[in-house]
Amino acid sequence: MKLVLLLSGENLELAREEALAVAETKSYKQDKNVLTLETENDLRRLAFTRIILQQLFSCKTKDLEKQAQNFNWQEVYKENFCVRIKGKTELTEKSLASIIWRKLTNPRVDLENPKTNIHFLFTEKNVHCGLLLYENKEKFRERRPHLREGFHPTSMQPKLARALVNLSGIKKGQTILDPFCGTGGILIEAGLIGCKLKGNDIDPNMLELTKKNLKHFKLKAELIQKDALLLNTKADAIVTDLPYGKGSYHNISLETLYRRFLEKSCSMLKPNKRLVAVFPKKIRAKKLKIIKELESYVHSSLTRHIIIAKK
Repeated sequence: MKLVLLLSGENLELAREEALAVAETKSYKQDKNVLTLETENDLRRLAFTRIILQQLFSCKTKDLEKQAQNFNWQEVYKENFCVRIKGKTELTEKSLASIIWRKLTNPRVDLENPKTNIHFLFTEKNVHCGLLLYENKEKFRERRPHLREGFHPTSMQPKLARALVNLSGIKKGQTILDPFCGTGGILIEAGLIGCKLKGNDIDPNMLELTKKNLKHFKLKAELIQKDALLLNTKADAIVTDLPYGKGSYHNISLETLYRRFLEKSCSMLKPNKRLVAVFPKKIRAKKLKIIKELESYVHSSLTRHIIIAKK
């Protein structure tokens, strides 16, 4: 199915790569914050996508009225309809609805619960029209770290955690590993989309907080207390946010930890599977092929560097 996605404006590159990973495609067209792609995969788990449409047509804004007049609206119409506009335009929802109304045999409008929900997404020069399939109402804000029973100030926001899980391309029922799980933020987001969970942390206190948080969301995980560099396990994806604290990790520098972990991760990943790791600065390591590098701005003194890699 050909889809049109309205991406969140917070980080367009991250939003695009997240969508492509879950859609399992490299073919797409991007027009500002509008992404067009083709997939049969379920994209409702995306974090940085606001709405998903089934594409009807795309055209230049100047050609919209002609395109709308010529389109066979009866073919997609079911019981009733409404029109919604996103983006800047001088056109109104009422004027576009009037065009569609005149093309239908027995038109009815329902603004509250329409069976045919038609969206027009305007960018600078173009407009993309489609039927609404999904509007993202995921309750990320209700899962913010400070609202969890097991809170620690270093915890990642759930929206970014979900995006990292999605960047790994992991599927429902597959196993995800977070070797530095902290209070379990990444595990929570992976569990909520149906992944099997493995979490590790060297700090037993962190694991206790993870247990509390997973229990709250009725999620189960295999939890391990171990030095991540000594782990001996396998997973379909590794997704983790590495320690940022100054000083050392078992008497080695953080940079040494990062490099050793990246090399260690090769032995834990199943063939052709992905690692998604977050660092406070750019990092390189042998044995891993970097697929993509992204950045996520947090505040003036912290930008998260995200790498997507495989063996």
